[in-house]
Amino acid sequence: MRQRGGPSILPDQRTVPAHGDAGAIGDCRREDIPLLADHFLREFTTAYGRKPKELTVEAYRVLADYHWPGNVRELKNLIERIVILNPQVRIDARHIPLHAARKQQDRPLDRFGSLQEVREAAEREYILKKLEETNGNVTRTAELLGLERSNLYRKMKTLGIGPKE
Repeated sequence: MRQRGGPSILPDQRTVPAHGDAGAIGDCRREDIPLLADHFLREFTTAYGRKPKELTVEAYRVLADYHWPGNVRELKNLIERIVILNPQVRIDARHIPLHAARKQQDRPLDRFGSLQEVREAAEREYILKKLEETNGNVTRTAELLGLERSNLYRKMKTLGIGPKE
């Protein structure tokens, strides 16, 4: 896809699986992951009417280091989730859910220091899942969770979950 008179905004099409292709990300070059992530960031910030976002160097590193068991759609869905759930303009590694999941798989017992940390991590992940199911609609998410909306906002703030912009 080319912008009028401008450079291509996607990586070389020979190295990226076709849009409908379920090919693994491993089918393309690892160095294409940042290009794809940037493309999806632009696509979703525009689609959702959000301010442009940028990934930090550490965020790119997390994406590049992750072993992608899925396909390009997995990366696309992750970036969409990041755009919906994070009001920050600069997206750091801590905003990428893959990072925590990968660490948990690598060292499951070392991840938490206390029961409180386990509880907070479980609550955070569950709330994020429900927010994703409702496309970021906090009112509907609160209903699903059986909480008052104001209590859900408080819980989200405590757990470091940004509301939809």
